[in-house]
Amino acid sequence: MKKNLLRLTTLLDILSVLTFTFFPTSMAFAATCTGSGCNWMDPYGTTCWNDAYNAVVHYGSDGTMVNRNKYSPSCVANWSRTEYPSYTWLAAKTVGVYTYDGDQTYMWVWNNMWDGTGTVCTRGYKGSSQGNYNVSSSSACA
Repeated sequence: MKKNLLRLTTLLDILSVLTFTFFPTSMAFAATCTGSGCNWMDPYGTTCWNDAYNAVVHYGSDGTMVNRNKYSPSCVANWSRTEYPSYTWLAAKTVGVYTYDGDQTYMWVWNNMWDGTGTVCTRGYKGSSQGNYNVSSSSACA
């Protein structure tokens, strides 16, 4: 029994060494894209989502809907995320670039990324149907 445990431990040690030799951790977290190379990409399908934080947060005119200007330092990219505590019609907008209108009711939506080397402003919208929004946030710029 002890002999099998020793063999298993040795095998796992060898696998660990080989894994970190051929797949160093710096490669595992390399950015999928950077700056303008991220334009129009969905952050959810990239590594940009991993280190993103709220650069600016603004609440909607109803005090409940929230728009988050998300920023990924590894990707140097921003995107808009709009949230509401219950299912409703939402939109996430990068001002002057792109608006994602939810195609059904959601509790949160986000849009594609945009180059974060300059100032990027986002807005959120909520309404009673797609494209019919009566609540909005002010521009959240970062």
